[in-house]
Amino acid sequence: MKWIQSLPKQRWRQLLALLVIYYPSLVASSPSAGMKAKSVPAEETQNRPKIWGMLPKVETVPFKADFGSQPRPKSKQKPTSAIPKRMIVMGGPASGKGTQCQAIAEKYGLVHLSTGDILRQIVSSDSSDDERSPHVSTIKRCMEEGKLIPDDIVVRLVLDRLSAPDCQQRGWILDGFPRTSNQARALQGAGIHPDLFLLLSVPDEVAIKRVVGRRQDPVTGKVYHLDWNPPPNDIVHRLVVRSDDTVESMQQRLKQFWKNVKSVKGCYNNVVEIDGLGTPDDVFRDIDSTLKICTQVKH
Repeated sequence: MKWIQSLPKQRWRQLLALLVIYYPSLVASSPSAGMKAKSVPAEETQNRPKIWGMLPKVETVPFKADFGSQPRPKSKQKPTSAIPKRMIVMGGPASGKGTQCQAIAEKYGLVHLSTGDILRQIVSSDSSDDERSPHVSTIKRCMEEGKLIPDDIVVRLVLDRLSAPDCQQRGWILDGFPRTSNQARALQGAGIHPDLFLLLSVPDEVAIKRVVGRRQDPVTGKVYHLDWNPPPNDIVHRLVVRSDDTVESMQQRLKQFWKNVKSVKGCYNNVVEIDGLGTPDDVFRDIDSTLKICTQVKH
């Protein structure tokens, strides 16, 4: 296996983590592995869905959303069956997870599901539906205060979206979900088990600096940074600061993130940590390399 010998040193840790994920018995029995693999309960393997159209519903709230209006560009790339087709990407606010999820989706033809984008679209849309309005109000208030959206609302949104034909056919990347152990257990209870869980690691002080100069185009939904990813001059006048992109809100969001991250990680045995401090291109190369190693390990 010449490709193993050619790996740079920083990839060995990721390779070992992936060996634990896909060949736990092999790694556990190796005296040089230095890691103990988690065993996967038989019932979890049996519950892995083969037909995504059979997704169960979580009847927690009588809530419906028009997902068809989500402005998400379609990738021309056909899904690559060799890479994981069901992924979760977790990271704190301003960790770059949205940028990386979109890059993976565009390269490999997967569906990028951002709960943040879905929630912001719901808040910005006008609706006089009495059934929907109370939940919109709750979502808006939580976002403005930097608090987490109630689990029952977000779980229903995500499960409904995962049952859509594009997710069934192309595979998906969950961006920003699950954020709590309750949400993670709700996914598992609905038969949703990711092939890979990526965790982007960025220090708090760096994340706060990233937020200060961030601006969003309300027309296209694209996010810019005044220093690192400046917008074209002809659209500067229409850019807005998102309500949750203030220092005060960021401090609250980071506090919530670190409160939940350990318990969420504990729900999965296929977590690979990625250093998110580099440029977007550098981080994506690290992620892409991890996916390729994952593919080679599986084969």
